[in-house]
Amino acid sequence: MKARALCIGFLAAACAFADDTSALQGRINRCPSNGTIRLEPRDYFVRPLWLKSDCTYMGVPGKTILRLAAPNQFIVEVSEKKNIHISGIAFDGNSMGGAIVARGNGPSSGISIDTCSFTGVPANVPFPFNLAVFSSWALIDSTFRDNTFHDVAGGIWMTTIENVAIENNSFAHVTQGNAIYIAPNPVPFPSGRNLRVAGNKGSGLARMGIEIFRPDPTNGSSLYAPVIENNEFSDWTSPKDGFGLSITHGDGAIVRNNLIRNPGKATQYLGIEVIVDNALVEGNTIDGGFAYGIAVQGTAGSRILNNKISNMAETGIILACDGGRHRCASRDSFISGNTIVNARRVGISLDNDWSNSKIVHNTILRTGGFWPDDSAVYFAGIHQSPAAGPGVIDFNTIVQNAPAPPAGFKFCGFRINSPMPGSSIADNVVRSESRMPLGVGILDNTGSATAKWLIERDRFVNLTSGRT
Repeated sequence: MKARALCIGFLAAACAFADDTSALQGRINRCPSNGTIRLEPRDYFVRPLWLKSDCTYMGVPGKTILRLAAPNQFIVEVSEKKNIHISGIAFDGNSMGGAIVARGNGPSSGISIDTCSFTGVPANVPFPFNLAVFSSWALIDSTFRDNTFHDVAGGIWMTTIENVAIENNSFAHVTQGNAIYIAPNPVPFPSGRNLRVAGNKGSGLARMGIEIFRPDPTNGSSLYAPVIENNEFSDWTSPKDGFGLSITHGDGAIVRNNLIRNPGKATQYLGIEVIVDNALVEGNTIDGGFAYGIAVQGTAGSRILNNKISNMAETGIILACDGGRHRCASRDSFISGNTIVNARRVGISLDNDWSNSKIVHNTILRTGGFWPDDSAVYFAGIHQSPAAGPGVIDFNTIVQNAPAPPAGFKFCGFRINSPMPGSSIADNVVRSESRMPLGVGILDNTGSATAKWLIERDRFVNLTSGRT
């Protein structure tokens, strides 16, 4: 028999529900060790349910629906529990609160959630009840796979992890926070290993697709080489502040083969942000609708390899400073094999201490006239700022490929702002495909900035000047 609302509408203050809480809680309490509770294909109206450890909870996908019947609550609690499997259940926050919570004073472990759906989690309720899935302490040996999130204020929000996989989930219309947010806290047991966030998809995002966050200064939490790969996010709803991926915790992070797309939408801030040492950012595609494609905010040893970045409103790849947090060094970075198409102002910007870094074998293409204001834009393929030690800018190809760029559009291959003894600009190609010569191969921004650079074997084709 289908559960029945005893009045019209879902506002708790005005509506009493046929409450299924007691009956369901009784079934849960009677679940034998390693047993299974099978929920019928019907609507259940419930206040918070406390799930029992060592039990499987099975529904009929799309037909077994748990609807929240009390404001500012979660539908089920798995706090400090272990070995719980939830599958095939639709969770509806009913515009009152969230779905699943793990909290308390100890970790939850062996939590497996798959083939479930989440909806009706509102933005106008207090934190954390505006989140579909919320873990405030720690999750160990747990998985979230093949779930769908639709019309939720926030998706998956968790703190400390150990052996956690978030895979192949789908997010649509995340209206307030992130699709996936992880912010580890310090705990008195081993943590931070084997986080994998892979194969997730999302569209209609208010803030970020994936954020892995560490306070600055650090709070002493641990996260080691998280893997973030094969995720796809698109179509932001924020006026300007959205991110695709923000990885600020987990040195040695692997950020690989993700697709970030926002063409035709309001320009967001960053496609991929990296604030960890020794990150691998490889094979990602960032397609339109961001100011910056990939930004490394003053951390060392990044490898930015074989990414495809198109139509950024400012810069394709930037080694940046975060002066407020005293992060302004990306030494020993390696930027290679990237293709950057129609970044508006700069292809690759070296805007911090990039000493001992190599920028090699990148392809940067710019079509004069692509951006509406190009008659007033000065584009630089690679822009250099001062660094304490030498760097290498070799074997890059920078091309302006419009036959008739607008009058006033300016183009240069390399914009050099300071001497860096021992540095090189060698074996590069800078070419304009305009009908008349256009642009400069190397622009010395001070008149003496290139004095101590090794500049050799570069090819400058159809430009007004090789060096100026």
